[in-house]
Amino acid sequence: MKNRVLMILTIIYIMFISTSNICFAEEYDGYEAFNLYAKVIEAGEEEDYSDGYSNYKIQRIKVEILDERFKGEKYDIIYYLEDGMNSRLPLYDVFKIGDKLYVYGIYENGVLKVDAASYYDKTPWIAIIAVIYALLIAFIGGKKGMRALIGLIITIILIFKILVPAILSGYNSILVTILICSIVIFITFLIISGFNKKTWVAIIGTVAGVIMAGLIGGIFGHAMRLTGINEHARMISVAIPEDREMVSFKGIMLSAIMISALGACMDVGMSISSAISEIKQKRPELTSKELIKSGMNIGKDVMGTMTNTLILAYVGSAMLCILLYNVNGFDLPFILNSEDITVEVLKSLSGSIGLVCTIPLTAIFGGLIIGKSKSVKKQDDKEDFKEIPVNYFKG
Repeated sequence: MKNRVLMILTIIYIMFISTSNICFAEEYDGYEAFNLYAKVIEAGEEEDYSDGYSNYKIQRIKVEILDERFKGEKYDIIYYLEDGMNSRLPLYDVFKIGDKLYVYGIYENGVLKVDAASYYDKTPWIAIIAVIYALLIAFIGGKKGMRALIGLIITIILIFKILVPAILSGYNSILVTILICSIVIFITFLIISGFNKKTWVAIIGTVAGVIMAGLIGGIFGHAMRLTGINEHARMISVAIPEDREMVSFKGIMLSAIMISALGACMDVGMSISSAISEIKQKRPELTSKELIKSGMNIGKDVMGTMTNTLILAYVGSAMLCILLYNVNGFDLPFILNSEDITVEVLKSLSGSIGLVCTIPLTAIFGGLIIGKSKSVKKQDDKEDFKEIPVNYFKG
């Protein structure tokens, strides 16, 4: 148990070590822009402030830079507690002495100017909830839970350290995404289930489902003339230097569709493959045709809840956009034709189609591959524990 807890804490440390105390910098002509890690050393009270155009609630704070390059330097900052566009929005929390935060600075002609707070440091709270999640996975899932955590770490590394840099470097985002998704599926299933026919069936069905989601997204995205450009895309376009080739936002949109469908397709693929393997282990005399039929029946039960999961996830992510259009009195056809909403609808429906396609593909390959075996060796899922003798409870 002690070793399990240490492993969990190590995993969480690996997840967050690369995001702490980092100086995020962008180079421009003649100057550098930074998001610097800092702490509050002086914190004033809330006060009224006017810039000549609008009135605000502000807090005056003093920060000390913690990043190595400018460590120890101190700056006075005005922190705006109200949204400048609408003072009716709730106040942001005031800073206290000792709070960690990110501040925005510009380095020009050998001088660093810091005049704005970017974000309160939420990393410790994210780490706490991640530890809670990891502990629950490990203690409830046991060895398989630990394997799932390892698979999650590998997935995060592949996406943030390989997929994202590759897309920004100009590689074909669709091909890179298919490759990364395939690697994630292969490694995750191999870690969780081992090297066996059940794993290969799940891999084949899941990869096919994810590709189908991307294919449907590409066909209908082209038909609907979607650009994939939104507020974040415009910010990316400004940040990319002029001497570098602009990324394909249509490709990124399709990449997002496949990554969004990945988890649900993996869930369905492994569930059906595992069920077929278990049925074959219990009833070795069943034919491939009978196993395919059983896999389809299981998939139909899973399909309804997993499709709802995808649809509701996308609705939740687009909730603010939906509220915005409704509060302005726009009707449903207009809302559906807004690119922000249309992209989310396309993601949800393409992902759901990929999910649905995963079911028959996994069932067919499962019946053909697993059905050829006379029997399937059952995996040993027993945890390491000592059996308590019955006579222990006597007198």
